[in-house]
Amino acid sequence: MAQRSAYENDLKYQRKKFHFGIHLGIGMSDFRIRHSNAFALSDSVLSVTSKLTPGYEIGALASYHLSKNFELRVLPTFLFNDKNLTFKYKDETTQKLKLSTIVFDMPVEIKFKSDPIKDFKVYVVAGMKYSYDLGTKLSGRFVTYMPQQKPNDLAVNYGVGFEFHFPLFILSPEFKVSNSILNIHQPTKDFTQSNMIQRLYNRTFLFSLNFEG
Repeated sequence: MAQRSAYENDLKYQRKKFHFGIHLGIGMSDFRIRHSNAFALSDSVLSVTSKLTPGYEIGALASYHLSKNFELRVLPTFLFNDKNLTFKYKDETTQKLKLSTIVFDMPVEIKFKSDPIKDFKVYVVAGMKYSYDLGTKLSGRFVTYMPQQKPNDLAVNYGVGFEFHFPLFILSPEFKVSNSILNIHQPTKDFTQSNMIQRLYNRTFLFSLNFEG
């Protein structure tokens, strides 16, 4: 019955061009940091690092069927996460900064999926993601001891997943990596250590479940 369900879904999608779903995800995020020349010359700051922190996202999914094996999909989602920066100084003190983020993401991806293998399919996805950080509007992000960030970002997404076909829906566990290509660091005179950073890039490792109809 499960195998028949997979074939029936293929036939159904050939008859209609769109299908929709719900997207739920948990992940780990951090910053990729490129240090500045000022950091290399500094005799007080030993390191600037960012550790992976957990977060979650929720959103929707819409797919357009280009062919039997290819889909064009968009996943408008909201990501909630607290990123961090840690400054370690020569006097052995440490400054840990937490930056609350509420990000609206809009990935646009191509999905290539295999033919049915018994009751499931394997697929890969790749594409681009536009992000807008709503957290930059939070009042806590504008105090003098916090670094500032640009709200707009663009990232490359790629990942792999599986489709499990059931009579009424498709369950798709998926693992995906997102690496931004825009520098989101915004130098400011109010934050003294701002000149230690030349570039900041967002990075996210995401595990998600997609419920598709």
